[in-house]
Amino acid sequence: MKNPAPIRKILQALYYIQSRAPAGNKDKNSIMYLLKMIFFADRYHLRHFGITATDDIYFAMKHGPVASFTWDLLKNSRYSAVKPLSEIYVSIEKQDEDELSESFREALDFALKEFGNYKSFELSDITHCYPEWQRHEADLATADRIQMDMRDFFDDPMDEDCFKKFHIENDPFKDDEEYLFLRKEHYNAYHISR
Repeated sequence: MKNPAPIRKILQALYYIQSRAPAGNKDKNSIMYLLKMIFFADRYHLRHFGITATDDIYFAMKHGPVASFTWDLLKNSRYSAVKPLSEIYVSIEKQDEDELSESFREALDFALKEFGNYKSFELSDITHCYPEWQRHEADLATADRIQMDMRDFFDDPMDEDCFKKFHIENDPFKDDEEYLFLRKEHYNAYHISR
């Protein structure tokens, strides 16, 4: 059984997002906004550094990919650093940043720069453009959630037009194909040998 994701690191990442999100975006306290920003940061981190930053387990759900432990942390009131504002909004108590690696900050900054201005449901729709969620779309008609294969995070969207309605010209995750292939091979080799 995989160890649970590190609480302090995730709380620090959530506070990092809330404290640096565009001031005019009132959705920065939305649970969905926070979950999608964590997804974008983890997707970036995996594709650039070969591991997710949160070490969380991802599930495909109706509104897109969800980091399971992070979702539990945001929805469960036993964590005093998470202050419920309503059923769908929370405030994260001020956190240190000592658990955030330089690479995790880079990934969070990428997520904020590329997606920080969007509203929660726009972010949900954007995540539906990515193949790791699309692979499970049909099955979600009869299932609440399906565990995602992290190797799918290395794949690029087949339909770039999916982003056009959000005024995104090119997928912000687009990278050199050979580089991504090697990253995925390295990821596969490491996880098969464990």
